[in-house]
Amino acid sequence: MGASRCAWLAFGVSLAISAGAVSLAFAETPASDSMPGRAQSAAQGTIDAAPPVNTGGTSDLRPSYGPPAPANTCSHADALGVSRVVEIDTTTGPEFGDQYLKTEAKFLEPGEVVLTFDDGPMRRYTLPILDALDEQCAKATFFSVGRMAIADPVTLQEVARRGHTIGVHTWSHKNLSHLGADAMKREFELGLSSVSAAAGTPIAPFFRFPYLAHSKSSLAYVRSRGVGIFGIHVDSKDFRTKSPGVVLRNVMAQLDREKKGILLFHDIQPSTAGALASLLAELKSRGYKVVHMVPKNPPVTLPEYDAIAEKSLKAKAQSAANAPLSKRAATWPVSGTEPDEAAPAAAPAAKPSSAPAAQRSSSKPFDWANPSNDPWQLRAFGHQ
Repeated sequence: MGASRCAWLAFGVSLAISAGAVSLAFAETPASDSMPGRAQSAAQGTIDAAPPVNTGGTSDLRPSYGPPAPANTCSHADALGVSRVVEIDTTTGPEFGDQYLKTEAKFLEPGEVVLTFDDGPMRRYTLPILDALDEQCAKATFFSVGRMAIADPVTLQEVARRGHTIGVHTWSHKNLSHLGADAMKREFELGLSSVSAAAGTPIAPFFRFPYLAHSKSSLAYVRSRGVGIFGIHVDSKDFRTKSPGVVLRNVMAQLDREKKGILLFHDIQPSTAGALASLLAELKSRGYKVVHMVPKNPPVTLPEYDAIAEKSLKAKAQSAANAPLSKRAATWPVSGTEPDEAAPAAAPAAKPSSAPAAQRSSSKPFDWANPSNDPWQLRAFGHQ
């Protein structure tokens, strides 16, 4: 994705805003100002301290082109809505969440929460989650996995169309703390370029480490790219249960202690898809307020990874055109080659083999995106 495609879109055109947009680091977003265009180069270096937070003033959040965002687009008078929009300047690589207590740039007041979802998109769960958010006029941040975004760009574009913020969760959910420098860079950069390409609109320079795990070198690299790093304060633990009720109790019990925070869910989990409507209603009944995070600037992607992402996206589109039933799947066939070498057509299904299981497994194509046979990948892509 070239720079010419990255004219900045303001987030929150359809937000319910009762208090104005606030900018993290240095300046409030004026009502008359439009958001800046794409940065010319990645920010260099790391920061010694968290940036200050500006919590003063009220103003409308306005897009950089088109009509101003309406002051309140929520048709449900009693909905949870969005109480504040916080604009975050990620130039210095700020960090948020309990994982970064010494450097965290704090912006939440007591009773305020940020809704975040990892690992998607996965259509059968992401869409019900979007519907539940719409019903309460609430907005969230989705940290998308690049491989999932390429697999279903239409659902990711629907996330953007409904006014939510889209961040990045690497290319294939590998633990970056276990990777060497080159592999770590590829996992991060290909994720950033792939989510950007699949979204079809500028995303946010917001990043969450898979498993909330990082090494000193991976943390320094992400910070040097001018990307905000987001941990969590409250964990729904939705991946551990199929019960929506358990998810609701997990979140509310932690909020009773924390009183505020960044909430973690996964939009690949049926427990969260089933729990969210009730959970949002519970947040409303207990007086919690939703804060929506938006970026000051879009991310800067690297051309070599943009080219890989674009080729992968075209290969996915061609595969879907050649095999319409593949549109129903959560992913698309992986031939074993790197994405910049992937053939556009889906590989034909293998015929059943009478060979022993050990022999059959040895001939299985190598899945380059999941070389360790990670159970997360297997579950996410419907193989378990």
